[in-house]
Amino acid sequence: MNEGLVSKRYAKALLEFAAARGEDKLMYESMRLLSEAIAATPRLRETLQSPVVAHSDKEALLLGAAGAAAGESYRRFVRLALANRREGSLQNIALSYLDLYRRAHRIGRISVVSAAPLSDALIGRIRYDVERRTRGTVELDVRVDHSLGGGFIFQMDDFRLDASVAGQLEKIRRRLVG
Repeated sequence: MNEGLVSKRYAKALLEFAAARGEDKLMYESMRLLSEAIAATPRLRETLQSPVVAHSDKEALLLGAAGAAAGESYRRFVRLALANRREGSLQNIALSYLDLYRRAHRIGRISVVSAAPLSDALIGRIRYDVERRTRGTVELDVRVDHSLGGGFIFQMDDFRLDASVAGQLEKIRRRLVG
């Protein structure tokens, strides 16, 4: 069966199960932590997929990856995934869950990368404007990248606005070369 389809089905069932138990928000945090742990630690993925590592050890690793956010629904999900040998799909399941949860709760993901630190007032204004326009809530990721030379890069879902000096110079370079 298609790996993406399996992940989406698990995520959908998990969202429905966690929501019925009132743990969907807690599960969201657990899935976010799990996804980040697997992405940041390639050895974790290898260990989870290893046939020589005991299920109890894998379960302990997965529960530890979610930290204090691990609720009963998450524990049951981990046991089910391990019983069905879905260790290799865990990151995709987590990412699918995050996506489904965000859609269900109208949560937008915004990324702002700027050449210099932004003031709290400006960050608040960005959040307010986006939430007002989208009629939802926003997860805002603000980073500083001095290599931009000035300006910023704003990204929301599939929309990207590159108003950086580096981006403008790259556009000019492409016009001159191509």
